[in-house]
Amino acid sequence: MVEIVESDKSGRIVIPKSLRKEFGIREKTRFLLTKRGKGQLLLQKIDVEEMARRLEEELAGKDIAAIVEAIRKEVNEKIKVDYPSLSP
Repeated sequence: MVEIVESDKSGRIVIPKSLRKEFGIREKTRFLLTKRGKGQLLLQKIDVEEMARRLEEELAGKDIAAIVEAIRKEVNEKIKVDYPSLSP
């Protein structure tokens, strides 16, 4: 399905009713808006409760502190490489 929509002066667009119904979009539905290639935006419906449930399920029995420490180390190493002036 392809729809052409216009933005208003505030940059808002209206998702067509047929798509809102198909995807279960209601007031306060949250989306992830991602800049893609040249001139492209990706709009993805997110369900925070479902994301939390899936994270709990996937991380059950895992050492969260070790995961967090590994991520921090990786981020700090990337910062040192990409932004050497910020390194101590």
